[in-house]
Amino acid sequence: MGHTLTRLSLVALVALSAFAWAVAHPGGSAHACGAAGPFDFDTFEAEDYATTYAKAIELATAGKAITFSYKLAGTNELVDVRYLGLLKGPRGARSTTPDTSLAIPPTIYKSIAWIEANWNNGAGTVPYGGVGPVLRSADCGYGIGQVTTGMSNATGVASARQAVIGTHFLFNIAEGVRILADKWNSAPKYRPVAGNGDPAAIEDWYFAIWSYNGFAFSNHPLNPNLDPLRGGGTSPIYHCYDPSAPSYQDSGDGPKFGYGDYTYQERVYGCMRYPPKKTPIGAPAGTPGVALWKPQTFFMPDFTNPAIAGAFDIEAFTACEDAGFSGGCPSMDFPTTIPPGVIPHADTTPAPDPAFATKLLGDPRLTFNGPHVMALTAYPDGTATSGSFVLENAGKWIGPYRIRVSAPWIVVRHADDPAGRSLDGGVVIGKDTDVVIQQASAGPPARPRIAVKGYKSTLIVSLAPDLMPDGGQTGKVWIEPLLGGGGVFSIDITATKGSNPLPFRAVLPSVSVTD
Repeated sequence: MGHTLTRLSLVALVALSAFAWAVAHPGGSAHACGAAGPFDFDTFEAEDYATTYAKAIELATAGKAITFSYKLAGTNELVDVRYLGLLKGPRGARSTTPDTSLAIPPTIYKSIAWIEANWNNGAGTVPYGGVGPVLRSADCGYGIGQVTTGMSNATGVASARQAVIGTHFLFNIAEGVRILADKWNSAPKYRPVAGNGDPAAIEDWYFAIWSYNGFAFSNHPLNPNLDPLRGGGTSPIYHCYDPSAPSYQDSGDGPKFGYGDYTYQERVYGCMRYPPKKTPIGAPAGTPGVALWKPQTFFMPDFTNPAIAGAFDIEAFTACEDAGFSGGCPSMDFPTTIPPGVIPHADTTPAPDPAFATKLLGDPRLTFNGPHVMALTAYPDGTATSGSFVLENAGKWIGPYRIRVSAPWIVVRHADDPAGRSLDGGVVIGKDTDVVIQQASAGPPARPRIAVKGYKSTLIVSLAPDLMPDGGQTGKVWIEPLLGGGGVFSIDITATKGSNPLPFRAVLPSVSVTD
């Protein structure tokens, strides 16, 4: 039996992954997040995530998930997460124009999404089928793909593209797949070429997978900080907590070598071969899990073979690194099939149904209910009055939206959010979809599943007095649909700093009494 993980243990592994990244990349968090700090997004976590996310990944890796680009009404911002296509061929005979008909083996990205986020799009507090904060790592990776590229916050305002990637899992997956395609296409100019550079060959993705996590020496398989016996053989590969894997090496208290003992690409390939297993939500303890995908067959680099060992010589990497990877490290090119003539392995996942993309996009329509003018007061003791509005989805499925404010002292959040939160975007769910309020649990104590039809977002507009200049101020809040129909809504804010509230007034910091 493979290792089956619950929602809580999944979140624990994501935290471990984030910690490991922070250790390997000291100071990287501020750089990835940007000068203005991380964005705050709400998202939807699919209840039948095993099926939904699998189909989304299969569509995205085939270039059939998001096949259009569009501009946001009002700001004219371009949102484009379309598939990039792939180059093909060995060094010296590689194509020069990406071909969108060439697909990424889907199990590669399924495994990447497991390693990055354990197939979670929402934070650990969000039930499957529920709405809440997006999963965000220490280096500001967002969602199931833990997308960091292009997600830096330099201005304090999320772009439309950043907001839809942070709020909608399909766009998040599509962007993660674009990033992986870009890593593949960086060879041979900036990366080595594995095998014949054939996108259909699982083995040939070795360097692209390595690069998804950063083409750093920490992920070099011959890094002396890694135990050479971690793989239980000549080709290290992660066991993905499957006791049947040779590399599991049971110590009597779990595997001898854990997640942090393997390189990134060894983890991804390992979970491709030994897929994690899912226990049905709410099932009694001990219920067997079901594999999230079909196990894949492929060769791992055999470092006892001179043709491969030479390519992975540490000096070959450091020399290329010193050159800024210019020229693509040709001395690191290696054959992926030994002996010559052996056929590389293709992904066995069936082709996806393109029609399912329409279901994953839905037909959302954002509506607004609330005042378009608010007069708010901030007090020197850090409290402030507030106003509220409600967003709903009069259409179907997931309706992502963005919130923009004209000044940092304007704060938008849910009434029960932490005082430091200011929402940059979220989702409203159509009444065609069950939204889980309480996830079923076998206990103890046992809890039933509680769900409602659709999800509307009630938001509070308040002030951050410590960020507000003295005197009277004016500002604005904009709420914009990121997909589908609905208008662009705005609220004009008039704000003043007054004297401290009377002692009997029940006013909370930054979220308080409604005017």
